[in-house]
Amino acid sequence: MKKNILVVEDDPVIYRLISQVLVKEGYKVSVAKNLHEASQELKSFRPDMVILDRRLPDGDGLNLCREVKPAGRGGSTALMFLSSRKTTPDKVLGLKMGADDYLTKPFHVDELLARVEVLLHRVGGQEAEEQTLACASMELDAERHVCSVAGKDVHLWPKEFELLKIFLSRPGKVLSKEYLSQQVWGHEFIDTSRALEMAVRRLKQRLGREGRRIETIKGYGFRLNNEKQEK
Repeated sequence: MKKNILVVEDDPVIYRLISQVLVKEGYKVSVAKNLHEASQELKSFRPDMVILDRRLPDGDGLNLCREVKPAGRGGSTALMFLSSRKTTPDKVLGLKMGADDYLTKPFHVDELLARVEVLLHRVGGQEAEEQTLACASMELDAERHVCSVAGKDVHLWPKEFELLKIFLSRPGKVLSKEYLSQQVWGHEFIDTSRALEMAVRRLKQRLGREGRRIETIKGYGFRLNNEKQEK
């Protein structure tokens, strides 16, 4: 079943880009250019997710956040701020108001799609999470919390396990350090670049030969290479 996503953004270049990539991925998209239009869309469109800008012609997106997430509570509608306000206080305020994620502009389309997918699974819970993930000789059982390489169990610490789970769920995709940090450490950790690099290094060591599949994308993040490799 297609998921409904409401994009609240007044910049035509940005909302057209977001709409195009989301529709291409199979989502049903509606666009609101201000808070008033967004409030009307919430009544008729019934979105599974709202992608919301902070700076809108008729006010701050935080006002709509209160409507989607009353009193900072969760709910079945995921909400992600997409804003040029990138200071730590702005991010913390948005998350404390009930937002499930906060992505700053400019953004990478692949990262936006990855965050949308993760949030729809986490917040809505409409689909059962895939329990077994695999690539080459690596296999991860999320329910049993077991990892194996070439049929042999490999002990991973919780952060390493979560990192591998993300890599295996999005093979071949370049994932930013910010995205990985937020997914593994949570929003309370604003700068985890060094911790992330150390965790990735340990994960690669534990995976042995298969660890070479986790590649560093200089200046951005990491990628799990799922192509056939030479022996």
